[in-house]
Amino acid sequence: MIGRGTFALVERSLRVDVRLMRTHLVRLLFAGIILFMLVQIHDDISWHQAPGKEFFTGICYLNFGLLNLAAMSLFSTVITEEKEEMTLGLLKMAGISPIGILLGKTSPRLIAAIMLLSVQLPFTFLAITLGGVLTNQILAAYLSLLSFSVLLAGLGAFFSTVCRRSNVSASLTTASLAVIYVAPEFVDPMARELLRRGLSSVWLTNSTVWLCDCIREATPFRSIEEILSTGYSGGCFTWQVASNLVAGAALFGVSWLLFDACTRNETPIAPSRGLTALFRRRVARTHANPNRNRAWANALAWKDFHFTTGGLTAVMIKFGCYVLLLTGMGMITSRHWGNGQVSDNVGAMCMFSMLMALGVEIPIYASRLFREEIRWQTWSNLYLLPVSVTKIATDKIIGTLPTFLPGIIIFFFGAIIAPGFVDDFFEEALDEVGFWWFIAQYIFGVHVVVLLSLIVKWGALPLGVAVVVMGNVLFVACASQSRGGEEILIVPIFFAIVGTCVSIALIGDRLKSLASQ
Repeated sequence: MIGRGTFALVERSLRVDVRLMRTHLVRLLFAGIILFMLVQIHDDISWHQAPGKEFFTGICYLNFGLLNLAAMSLFSTVITEEKEEMTLGLLKMAGISPIGILLGKTSPRLIAAIMLLSVQLPFTFLAITLGGVLTNQILAAYLSLLSFSVLLAGLGAFFSTVCRRSNVSASLTTASLAVIYVAPEFVDPMARELLRRGLSSVWLTNSTVWLCDCIREATPFRSIEEILSTGYSGGCFTWQVASNLVAGAALFGVSWLLFDACTRNETPIAPSRGLTALFRRRVARTHANPNRNRAWANALAWKDFHFTTGGLTAVMIKFGCYVLLLTGMGMITSRHWGNGQVSDNVGAMCMFSMLMALGVEIPIYASRLFREEIRWQTWSNLYLLPVSVTKIATDKIIGTLPTFLPGIIIFFFGAIIAPGFVDDFFEEALDEVGFWWFIAQYIFGVHVVVLLSLIVKWGALPLGVAVVVMGNVLFVACASQSRGGEEILIVPIFFAIVGTCVSIALIGDRLKSLASQ
């Protein structure tokens, strides 16, 4: 056994991973999808100016999206899953050092991501023969993605070390990635606007703009775009590669330093109470207010509203955050609006932003609809209630609906102050097949997320997104030769409807099966 106490867990994890059939099947499936897309674009080569470049660009951004999904589910739970299962103390008693535990939990998942990237190389090199891309560009792009995966592994290890729960770690990892991608686009123009109004110094503005540019260039967005540009003559080792490797190693080192302090006291993890845990004082029932702090008539909906979504406190905090965010966005973009377009632009911004927020929130809460019951082994008792599974699911959905009120209120506020935009939007959207295709795929994706939350421990949301996205990518690859219009989208709409019905049936069967365990 190599490096007892340091590499012992690494060796064991790699041995277990190699012996699993699903590991090789996933790699084979992914390589098969890449080969299938390559064959499809080869058959359709006459319709593209640079088919090799278009094919490889799509593969790069697909890998980028999948790596982000892996960060949210796989990398962010490397240590927290041991904390929740109360097995971290056993690993320490076995003589495995903190660096050994971190390496043993992180490196197999990082190697799995690297293997998924490396298995594509033989097929992506064939893109050179299609034209538009060269060998140095392929190598540089994959090195960019590999370094990005190191950064994501370090980020996930850091939050997984300092957090007690996997859901908190995954949320903080996702929020950090969102800040990295979005913050420069807001901070940069805000700094310039403050300088224009005389509220900031030139040195501070230039420093802020320089920092924003560094963050942009440290993400694969800018790096891949530059690498795949025509006539690229740069090397493989770019600023993005160097910064990602250094940041990933630094985060891993910080996780090592904080490991003992964050895992010294191992305590049982109780079911999450959301933001209701902020209020430690319990108000007793009094004669003046006998109904205070009591459950609703629908106790199951009350429980999900307070303990799954965070209750009224979470609703108020969310509403305040939305208002502050939209106010900041309005201040940044207001100087580009005309005098007579303020209400229309504010209304459109409110509606579009809240649609995006609700589109993200709904699958998140859908993934938690039954997961907490299964995880804390309360579903069997809940299933014994003299009501149907449909009634239980309906009550739980009712309990989560109030958390969407902030987004709905701001959306209708935008619709009231910009009625013209609403009329134009629905007049155009309802007649477009693409609109109904998106709605059908979204509904199907939500049901897939719920189904996967009953099957896998963590990562149901990113896996559900990956299933829907990959399915549509394959459909686009197959349909590219038909040269049909939007009417061809009726096919995925039909399959989405059928898939939704099948998912509902599978969810019911899975819930019955879990109730008997």
